Amino acid sequence: MKFPIPVALVFFVWSLNVCWASDREARPFFERENFTGEWMGARPLLEEHGVTLNAGYSAEVWGNTTGGLETGAVYTGLLDFGAELDLGKLAGLQGLTAGTTWLWLSGKDASADLVGNFLTVSNIAGFNTLRMFELWLEQEFFNGRASLKIGQLAPDGEFLVSDYAGLFLNAEFGWTALAAMNMPSGGPVYPVGALGVRLQAELLEDWTVLAGIFQGDVFAQDVNRHGFRWRLDAENGYTALVESQIRWGGDALPGYIKTGAWFQSGAAADPLAARTASGNCGFYGVLDQLVWREAEDEGLGVFVRSGFTPPDRNVVDFFFDTGLTYRGLIPGRGNDTTGAALGLANTTGGQQALLQTEGGTPSDCEIVIEATHQCVLAPWLVVQPDLQWIIQPGANAAVPNALVVGGRVSLVF
Repeated sequence: MKFPIPVALVFFVWSLNVCWASDREARPFFERENFTGEWMGARPLLEEHGVTLNAGYSAEVWGNTTGGLETGAVYTGLLDFGAELDLGKLAGLQGLTAGTTWLWLSGKDASADLVGNFLTVSNIAGFNTLRMFELWLEQEFFNGRASLKIGQLAPDGEFLVSDYAGLFLNAEFGWTALAAMNMPSGGPVYPVGALGVRLQAELLEDWTVLAGIFQGDVFAQDVNRHGFRWRLDAENGYTALVESQIRWGGDALPGYIKTGAWFQSGAAADPLAARTASGNCGFYGVLDQLVWREAEDEGLGVFVRSGFTPPDRNVVDFFFDTGLTYRGLIPGRGNDTTGAALGLANTTGGQQALLQTEGGTPSDCEIVIEATHQCVLAPWLVVQPDLQWIIQPGANAAVPNALVVGGRVSLVF
């Protein structure tokens, strides 16, 4: 009998955990930080010497109940694993760290197979492969107030980020469609990293700036299958990002406002242009604010993001998303988070004309409304049911609105 890969994987890790379990384990099973525990003391010993190993598995099931391209269900999976090295502890190189992350994507994409929308239902869906995602060195300066990072990077972990929006599973609330639909091959972000360099500097106590430049076209996922398709030249172009981050509110009701921009060069810079004349760009803002604190780590947060690009050369020229999250809404469940969010991406006249030539019925935007609840059963086990209402999938009025029900289970090994 053949087991599906996710089932076999969980069984394998469970077997290792049984082998490694001992009376010396510091905490009960459901209080551990990791499913596989302390490895009989090996894990903390490695971390003491500057070696941190990490791995996790996320499994999703999505069902389209009505509308979209067709009803049905799909499975989506992601195994991520990697390591981080503190070279100060390992080799006396103070402030220098190195790291790598690898991805093993499996399953199907609910948006591509069932719904037909571009505000992607799952933010882990992608081409099935084993891929090197990140490989980097980072050097800190001025007692950690500045750092320089170089290698294969993924700027969506630092730029255009809302901490509260990170709860949601639709990809719009991460690397928004304003960038994903307009940058070549979706941009240098999950699941395809890019060669680049990033500078971060804390200019004042509550003011940080980020700047980075990266390989322009990272190539399609089914072309850059394993993460090693590197090309740095003017024809392939470059992606530059800059962002300013201002904090306020202290520990009482902390908030952020972030303003940023991206600039694109190269032959594929303008997604709707026959040839590149002047490159491309986009501008955005992010607001995160804790508006009510119930306890130390509990309360109500809100996020708002918006941005625009030139409409004469892009697929999406405006986006807006917003949402509320409440940690500790259910009594006795202080680590759980409940949220609701709305995202909108406006398509340009050029994209609407292109859709019409392909036989579609253009509309001016696509909208997603998402409701979710993240249930933390243990530090290493999270279950998250999710509901998404997709309005005008693909900004195509010929495709009926879709109701997608599903969720994610995440394990930290």
